Amino acid sequence: MRRLLMIVEGHGDVRAVPVLVRRILESHGIYDVQLLPPQRRGEHPSVKRLFDNYFLAAIKDNAAILWIMDFDSKEYECPYIESNELLARAHALRPGWPLKVAFLVKEYEALFLHDEQATRAVFTDIPKQAEFPAVPEEIRGAKEWLSHLRPSGMAYKESVHQEKITARLDLHLLRSVPKISPTWNVLFYI
Repeated sequence: MRRLLMIVEGHGDVRAVPVLVRRILESHGIYDVQLLPPQRRGEHPSVKRLFDNYFLAAIKDNAAILWIMDFDSKEYECPYIESNELLARAHALRPGWPLKVAFLVKEYEALFLHDEQATRAVFTDIPKQAEFPAVPEEIRGAKEWLSHLRPSGMAYKESVHQEKITARLDLHLLRSVPKISPTWNVLFYI
């Protein structure tokens, strides 16, 4: 059995990303991958700064690595460039180690803005007349956007809702959205 270590950014990602990865693997008929418990390493700027230490610690699990982060920092222009830089650093430390880096444009929750049906299935309290954004990647603060749609006192909470909505996402729909991230497709070809 193959092993996969997921490295994620936030608390909600620890539970949601394995659900997403398992669903993607199953959609490809892949059932022989053991998903190790995810490691939480934080946001892209701190990962970039501490990448070498994080990567060397991660390879101790003796597994392929899938690193998933939000790409919401204004100081970085291109997820391809950032992804390739991290891959080059990993290769310099341990040539040939199986590592993929996937950046999600703005934040993980942008996926929920793309899949209105999945989001409404979990948040049945979103008013029917509420319109979802035409271009979710332009929304900075998707968590806040979701919270604003819900009744007062019913905010989106990543540690509660992220996994539930992820379990309902339409993978076919998301595969057809080119703007999610140029590196997003890494997830579909694990």
